[in-house]
Amino acid sequence: MKIEEIIKQPEGNWEQEMKQELQQELKQESLFTLIISKLLDAPKSRKEISIELGQKAISGRLNEVLSKLHEYRLIEWTIKDKPNSSKQKFKLTKRGLAFYVLVRNK
Repeated sequence: MKIEEIIKQPEGNWEQEMKQELQQELKQESLFTLIISKLLDAPKSRKEISIELGQKAISGRLNEVLSKLHEYRLIEWTIKDKPNSSKQKFKLTKRGLAFYVLVRNK
């Protein structure tokens, strides 16, 4: 399956919103792409991502973007049945990697 096909797969009513995010990503690097880039090498916790982004604390914006990335299935939890676990981390999905590659190649 091509990268474009993975990204274009409809999943509920957020398809239009994801297209808008992709268009925005193509214009400038945003928190979406930055977070995904931090997850390329290994799963990371909210705190680890926050530190790598140079934040002093986990921001509301970071939590919002992580939720969106999860909703879009670009990232997933490492402990699927315990989203609020203190050991919870996020990892990149195939769809997330395809999104990142598509954004980087434009």
